[in-house]
Amino acid sequence: MTGKPNQRRNVRVLCNLPAEALGPRGPIRGTCRNLSQGGQFLVGGPFTVGRSVEFTVQLPNGPLRALCEVRYPHAYPEGAGVGGRFERMDREDFTRLLDFLGVPESSVT
Repeated sequence: MTGKPNQRRNVRVLCNLPAEALGPRGPIRGTCRNLSQGGQFLVGGPFTVGRSVEFTVQLPNGPLRALCEVRYPHAYPEGAGVGGRFERMDREDFTRLLDFLGVPESSVT
């Protein structure tokens, strides 16, 4: 039996970076497990699927701030987390993300 094909448009980069998301009860600190041009996965507190949260991850080249839509929850041995799709971020943050991912800006459409 074949598995579900990976339908991701962007390659994920595994990481283990300090991050936080602003939840309904204040900031929730956690760890960013992976990043792509389209989103992130945060191991941290629970969030409601469909909710938009302010997300910050501490990249080596500076903080990345973005508004994310919570897309799915998932549990790992180190704790529960949520996958989020980037909805909005400043150009400076997007450039910082591309630099971290090793994607040339000229290749982004």
